[in-house]
Amino acid sequence: MQKRKSYIFFILPGFLIYTVFMIIPLFSAIYYSLFSWAGIGPKIFIGFGNFKKIFFDPQISPVFKNALRNNFVYMSIAVFIFIPIQVLLAYLIDKQIIGHRFFKLIIFLPFVISSTIVGFFSLLVFDPNIGFLNTFLDAVGLTYLTSSWFGDPGKAFYLLVGVIGWQGIGVGMVIILANMKSIPEEVIEASIIDGAGEWIRFWRVMLPFLKPSLINVIILSSIYALTQFDLPYIIGGPTGGINGVMDFMNLFFYRYAFGDAYFGQTAIGFGASISVVTFSIILIIAIVQNILLKNILHRD
Repeated sequence: MQKRKSYIFFILPGFLIYTVFMIIPLFSAIYYSLFSWAGIGPKIFIGFGNFKKIFFDPQISPVFKNALRNNFVYMSIAVFIFIPIQVLLAYLIDKQIIGHRFFKLIIFLPFVISSTIVGFFSLLVFDPNIGFLNTFLDAVGLTYLTSSWFGDPGKAFYLLVGVIGWQGIGVGMVIILANMKSIPEEVIEASIIDGAGEWIRFWRVMLPFLKPSLINVIILSSIYALTQFDLPYIIGGPTGGINGVMDFMNLFFYRYAFGDAYFGQTAIGFGASISVVTFSIILIIAIVQNILLKNILHRD
């Protein structure tokens, strides 16, 4: 312990901050989830009553399942569609195609733009009356393709997912690109000498080296998908759009914790139970992914 004192002093500030802003709120949420409480006034202990409402109440349970399903659908799109696109973009930039520096900037730039700005301009582009897209389609004679876009329940969710993906796709690309830059050049040169084509070289030589970054991106993308709030709120509103097609778990939490969606008042106790359920789902998925993906990483 005497030898490790210096390490402890370095770790202590960060540990204290993490405890105050993460650990204590987490246990506080678990505690409040056992009560019926509006944030002020007396707390009434109801045990697991809040959790029963989430899973079994005929009015609340369908809303919860719909929001959770939307989170999982978006997570699947992020993992199976967005990540391959990130790998492709990183590969093209690594190959230094014409204008690769410009493309890298343009792809990453949306991430540093405020989500409020992204959501606002998305609404302007897809506005059915004055939006750029409908105006453009009218101008080129494709009026039959115009739509209400975010007002169309069949299109709204996937448009929202596209906007979220457009904003965040640059982060995974940069992580994968950094991993590509770390691949030893002699390995690539040896594959070229052996006559490996572009596809074989990527699939057999480069991709195994990308496993660490791909594991990180998959886990981060999954957590990001399960914690969406800002763009769904800005574009779909607190109710998640028409029929809740753009509803997500964090919107579900927001409505019931701070609004009057069911109880007619704020319901901090019930909101805390939603946050505990959401946290548990994220934790389980992260642990399972971590175990499965690490097995893939260490597999020969």
